[in-house]
Order: sequence, then C-alpha cells, then structure tokens
Amino acid sequence: MEHVMFKNILITGGGRMAAGVAVNFLRSGAVVYFVPGNASRDEGFINNIIADCQSCADMRISATHLKYISSIAEAGEADIAVCITEEDIALKQQWIQQLCSTLAPETIIGVNTESFSLQDMQAKAKNPERVIGLNWCEPAYTTYFLEVIANDITPSFIVENVEVAACNCWHKDPYIAHCGYSVKARLMAALAREAFYLVEHGYASVEDIDRACRNDAGYYLPFAGNCRYMDLMGTYAYGLVMKDLNRELSKAEKLPLFFNELIAAGKTGMDNREGFYTYAKDEVKNWEEKFREFSFEIRSVIDKYPFEYLKERAATVNSKIPLNE
Repeated sequence: MEHVMFKNILITGGGRMAAGVAVNFLRSGAVVYFVPGNASRDEGFINNIIADCQSCADMRISATHLKYISSIAEAGEADIAVCITEEDIALKQQWIQQLCSTLAPETIIGVNTESFSLQDMQAKAKNPERVIGLNWCEPAYTTYFLEVIANDITPSFIVENVEVAACNCWHKDPYIAHCGYSVKARLMAALAREAFYLVEHGYASVEDIDRACRNDAGYYLPFAGNCRYMDLMGTYAYGLVMKDLNRELSKAEKLPLFFNELIAAGKTGMDNREGFYTYAKDEVKNWEEKFREFSFEIRSVIDKYPFEYLKERAATVNSKIPLNE
C-alpha cells in the first residue's frame, strides 16, 4: 500500500513547540507553510533546531521546503492545518473558525488541547467533524509522542489517515484518544495534584518530588511505560499497594495556595528565571542546551530497546487502507 503523506502542511502558532512541529514535518519531506507568532523569534528557534539536528545522521534536515507566510490564505491547498495556541478556548475557537472559512472543506484541522474537550473546540466550527485534537510534547522533533483526539463525529478515515502518516512519515508512535479529551493531560494532572498535596502538607519538598520522579519513574518510563513496568515487577504487588493507598490520595479540586502565590508573583518558569527554582541568566541557557542534547540521547536509548513493537505497530497501521472521503 502506498503510504499516506500530507504533502502540504500549514502551521499556525509560535514559540518552541510550533517551531519543533514545523521541523518534525520537514523531516517527512512535506512543504510546510508556517504562520509564525513572532517571525524573527520563531525563525531563530527553527534555525537552532535544524542546526542541532545536523549532529544526528538520520535527522539532518533542510529548510528548503519551509515557507514563512503572513496569512492562512497564502498556504494554498493545505492537506492538513496544525494550530498551536495557548490554553484559551475562545482563542482556539477563533483560530478554528478562521481556518474553516479560509481552507478547503476537506482540509483536516488539528489543534492542541490540554484542558478543553474536542467537542468544545468544534462548537463554532464549519464542518466540525474535520477538527481533531493533536497534542505534541517538547521537543516535537525528537520524541515519538503524538496524541490524536477524536470523538463520535470524527470520520474514521481522518483518524486512519493521520495515524498512518504519523507512523510512516512523521516519525511518531501515536495513540488515538476516542474519548474527546487528552489522556496525557489527565495523567500529568493527577501526578501534579498529588505532588502539590505532598508539598503543601509538608510531607516532601519540591526537590524531594523531583528526586522521586527522576530517580525512580525517570529510569523505567522510557523503557516500558507504567503498565508494562507493573507487569515486569508483578501486578499483584501493585494491586495490594493501591488497595490501601488509593483512599489516601489527594482529591483536591483547587490549586494549593503556595502554587497560586508563585504564579501571582510572576514566577512562571525559566523564561522569567524563577519558578519552583531560581535561575541565573546564564543558567537558563545552559539548561535549555542540556535539554536539547538530552532529547537526542534519550531517543537513541529508546531506539535501542524497541521490543519489535514499533515494527508490529507499523505493520498493523499499514494494513489499514485509509478512505479518502
């Protein structure tokens, strides 16, 4: 079967994530039309990423097929549009309406969403069935992660086309969340809620939380994931632990006071040189460089232990013949 490939891809948005997604698509050989949020900043991000990729033999990329444009209309006949915005439902709906009114009715529109349902994003859309959720993780050009969010009105051929393209062209190991909301975001929120509870009540410090996550889960998650790791260790033991522990886990519905105070004080992370930790100016740049280096190294480790499941997954996906309805 001929692999499905979206040859003309439109990206709207800005920042590191949008730049990383653009580079990821360039790896597939597609023509990428990019409407940046800040032209000079985003072009700088992309140039830095492409330079980083030159050190990896199978990720050397050319920007020949990247076209910076100032409006959606300049993208021509885009096969898929990827919109990356802040977590603001009104802003997402606004972009979706603009994309729907400008692009052809058959163009798929993928929008990132962490806290909003796909139904909410489709609410004001023309041809809402073509709007799907597409969540990436940073760095989008090295990780295998891609979350595709669908719901009851999403045609199966759209899901299948995106899944095949993700596996064969976009270097991803995607999963489909048919529930209409992000699975990854719920897992992360549960972890953060329990971490906040432990810090708020004095059971652990922020540093302790990071040690626990990095030195335990950080070792096995790239290897196996939660469920396979429980298989390795013995699911019965985890069942006994959770039977008693589940009753004690946080059920908080509000963010803790210490976290609200941190945000109110403008301690929003490395961009402002202060979050949970405080950073010197040169230290921020050092962390960013180390993270980029780490992203390539951890990918090579994951590639070393594939368990053949990636090949099996590709064979399963390629057995589907996408319907170009």
